[in-house]
Amino acid sequence: MRNANIILFVKSTTLTLLILCLISCNNTTTTDESKLSNSADIALVDSNIETTPKMTLPDLYYGVDTRFAAVKKSDIDKETTIYAFLNEGEKQQIAQVNSVDLIIIKNNQHSNIREYGESENLTDRQLKLLKSTDYFSHFKLKTIFKEKNTKNSKLEEHWFGPYITVVPEKQAKYVDGKEALLTYLKENSIDDMNIITNKKLGAIKISFIVTKEGNVSNVIHDVMTTGYASIDQKLIELVKNIPGHWIPAENSNGEKMDYEFVFTFGPRDGC
Repeated sequence: MRNANIILFVKSTTLTLLILCLISCNNTTTTDESKLSNSADIALVDSNIETTPKMTLPDLYYGVDTRFAAVKKSDIDKETTIYAFLNEGEKQQIAQVNSVDLIIIKNNQHSNIREYGESENLTDRQLKLLKSTDYFSHFKLKTIFKEKNTKNSKLEEHWFGPYITVVPEKQAKYVDGKEALLTYLKENSIDDMNIITNKKLGAIKISFIVTKEGNVSNVIHDVMTTGYASIDQKLIELVKNIPGHWIPAENSNGEKMDYEFVFTFGPRDGC
């Protein structure tokens, strides 16, 4: 009888241990599954963070220069042909000049003040009109010409119309250099570009005068707009508050004079 009781006790103890083991294993499995579930959730969050698209800006252009290609007043007064106002690429295109229309630009538009010629040599009336232009006058030379087709050697008619700005002999200069000026404009406007959506951005031109005393004045929203009023206003304020100093422009007699610059901003492929 005693032996039977001992055997029963051993069996009971063994059964209890087996039950406890099963419960422990089940809890471990549940805990591991919970950890895996949590890890999966974390991985999903991390994945979402990594794939969130970042805002990208268009390639931006910042430029400060004369309104159009600059030609000194003293050079204009002595030139007699159109070639003095053309770049090398334009010169090389011309095989024969058919006509030249000299047009004065007023308020960013073609005016009715113009003189017509039929060769690369400027007529007396064209020369007289050119010599009458004052500093920061603007004109266009619409030139119709024939160019040799390199494939069949035939002459084909084309035209171009370079725009010119009349400038003094010594142009105004930013003391710290042009690159420093552009860096100031870029670094102090980049945060304002965060509102640009889908890379949609227009170009803007802001004109200003460097006076004969070397100060910035007459800051004007000249033409066009970025499409964002806050960006337009920020750029205008930056131009008004350009730090540092300017060296004034001088005419042929060494007299200091006002000088007009135009700040152009916008997408590089649209300026």
